[in-house]
Amino acid sequence: MHRRTLLAIALVLTAALPAPAQDGLFKGKEVTILIGAGAGGGADIYARVLARHLGRHLPGNPGVVPKNMPGAGGLRVLNHIYNVAPKDGTEIALSLAGPLFEPLFGNKGAKFETPKFTWIGNMDSDATVCFTGSKSGVRRWQDMQSRETTFGASGPSSTASIQAKVMGTLLGVNVRMIHGYQGVRTQVLAIQRGELDGACGIYVSSMRAQHAHEVAKGELSVQIAFDDRRVKDFPDAPAIYELVKNDDDRRLADLIYGQNRLGRPLSAPPGLGAEAAGALRKGFMATLADPDFLDDARKSRISVTPMTAAETLRQLQSFHDLPAAVIERAKVIIGGR
Repeated sequence: MHRRTLLAIALVLTAALPAPAQDGLFKGKEVTILIGAGAGGGADIYARVLARHLGRHLPGNPGVVPKNMPGAGGLRVLNHIYNVAPKDGTEIALSLAGPLFEPLFGNKGAKFETPKFTWIGNMDSDATVCFTGSKSGVRRWQDMQSRETTFGASGPSSTASIQAKVMGTLLGVNVRMIHGYQGVRTQVLAIQRGELDGACGIYVSSMRAQHAHEVAKGELSVQIAFDDRRVKDFPDAPAIYELVKNDDDRRLADLIYGQNRLGRPLSAPPGLGAEAAGALRKGFMATLADPDFLDDARKSRISVTPMTAAETLRQLQSFHDLPAAVIERAKVIIGGR
């Protein structure tokens, strides 16, 4: 056979061979980032900034679309990812940290085992705060010890609800939770109308990105930072660890407020194939180091502290390894589900 003919056949056969799977893993597909909170909140901002850049770092350069899926205090999106989402990497979730611990607290509405998610990583570690509105009459946290103070949250499983309830126990504050507020913005509007006194469990980055104007005008004031030290954005607000009374209270604070180290965790369904999991993890870390992403994050006034999938899982496991007595005390405070 003529040499040119052999070459032509070889080229045709080579073209017919499938490209390496990794090169086109997501080619022609769309990856959805499901957001376990309402529009306009901190989780929403982080997910949308990530979505604008993640596709460039995934094989096949897919489009990446953020989609809000609030509900059940953050459990809805986690239940969906664990039990319903396709196991091909096309649906992932940016969730709140608090709902990840609901199985630990015996919540039967949590239809998942947290360590079994396919963990992609974590975008940031951030302190949360408790703030009140100018109409509340609360000028310092001690004012809440002599009165009932109403706080808003999406549901009893939400970070906002749990962190407020535990604060009440640790500091002798009479907390009354009002649930049904989807997202921080709706809580702030209710505070400004005088329907609520305040809100807890809101990340410092969210306060900085969304509510600096209200703080500057005195419409909102931060009373306590849920961290082991005062945060630079609100130096006059004491840290919760300044106020706890004993080692038992400190261990409870570790369980509840230590979750802030997992400020923006990203997960995929359990049982995801190694190829898709590896691509998502690699692409995630590459995105968080991308100068264009970092510039976008800076303009959006969010902080970024990357955590790998392995580091995220270790952090989660550390809470599960706490003494049973600490977990049982938290369950009593948080209440039944």
